[in-house]
Amino acid sequence: MANSYKMGPGTLTIGPVGTEMDFSCQITNGVLEPDFDSDDDLYTLCGDTLPGEQKTTWKLSGTAIQDLAAAGIVKWTWDNAGTEQPFTFTPSTSVGSSFTGTVVVRPLSVGGDVKTRPTSDFEFPVVGDPTMTTTP
Repeated sequence: MANSYKMGPGTLTIGPVGTEMDFSCQITNGVLEPDFDSDDDLYTLCGDTLPGEQKTTWKLSGTAIQDLAAAGIVKWTWDNAGTEQPFTFTPSTSVGSSFTGTVVVRPLSVGGDVKTRPTSDFEFPVVGDPTMTTTP
């Protein structure tokens, strides 16, 4: 039997508990995504093969509606650019599974097409591996 879910309503917060920035109502899409890479195998004179190292890195990315308020997400990303911040991403609160970890914040872009509500595509590298917490 296949299980599926619909994205949203959900949550995305970044920053220490109690002072976190809530991105939830400004995210139009979001994804926690692995990237797989491996080094080439090394061949030795005696005929042995040393397998290439396997690496998995993660990123938290998506699209956010820009907000230029003093306490908004654009200013928050600019003020915290380059810092490591904890995050919690819950794609669907009705399902309840959450993903936590640490991201490196990058500043959001500003501007866009005239007479539109500008958005910023973002990509925050995850430090190490995220953790998945499921609810029964």
